[in-house]
Parts: sequence; structure tokens; C-alpha cells
Amino acid sequence: RPPPGAAGDLAALAELDEAALLGGLRERFLRQLVYTGVGDILIAMNPFQPLPLYGKEVAERYRHHQTGMLPPHIFAVASRAYHAMLGRRGGGPQNQCIVI
Repeated sequence: RPPPGAAGDLAALAELDEAALLGGLRERFLRQLVYTGVGDILIAMNPFQPLPLYGKEVAERYRHHQTGMLPPHIFAVASRAYHAMLGRRGGGPQNQCIVI
């Protein structure tokens, strides 16, 4: 069983309060997992070191992945928004907004 906060989506925790959120973020940061999901929100933490997060092979993995099949990543957010904008997620094209 993974330690508390190790989940990629903190919204799945039984209790989501400030302590659980900060503890989960800390645990993931220590494991060099700088992206964490909280429902539809992606939290990105500065790793203060170079990590192999943005190469071509990483981008290709996230291009057509299903939500929840890969760890949280900015490429997943971009892919979901792009495909929803084109109407590929069902229900026709939808306007998208990403706040950074």
C-alpha cells in the first residue's frame, strides 16, 4: 500500500484538508514527483534540479493516454484540453481555459 499522499490524485484521499494536501505534496516532492493532481487541478512544484520530464518520448506517452493511466503531468493537461477543444472527447467541441 502506498504511503499517504503518494497517490497521483489527492482528491482520492479519504480526508482532504490542508494537512493532508501539504503532506501529500511533500511526499511526492521527496520522490521527485513534481506534478500532483487534485481532481481537475494540476499542482506543479519546482524540483530545483533538472529532471527528465519533457523529452519527446514523454510527450508521446501523454499524447493519447487515458486519464488516470499515467502519472499527473502538464502534457496530460494539454492533451485533454486539445482533444476537448476538437470535440474528440464526445459532446462536440468545447472551449478550454488553462490557468497557470
